[in-house]
Amino acid sequence: MASGQQQEAPCEPGTAVFDNTSHMVGVIQDRHGPMLTLIRPSGLSWRTHAVSVRPVNDRERIQLAALARHHQQARTLAKLRRAHP
Repeated sequence: MASGQQQEAPCEPGTAVFDNTSHMVGVIQDRHGPMLTLIRPSGLSWRTHAVSVRPVNDRERIQLAALARHHQQARTLAKLRRAHP
């Protein structure tokens, strides 16, 4: 790969990517032609062009995992509060 060239992100569902358009990390949920549907652990989803994403780096992978843990803990706490008002 030439210097300055950006690595192309794999566009398979389940792949963690950084979207340069929204400046957010997400996981590829679906692909329709040149468009990807990305989703975050919060449930937020959005569409972007496949050429706008790149593979996540280590910091972004950690960020995505931390978001997933946070939202799982929040859902668990909400269930406990509903079960024991």
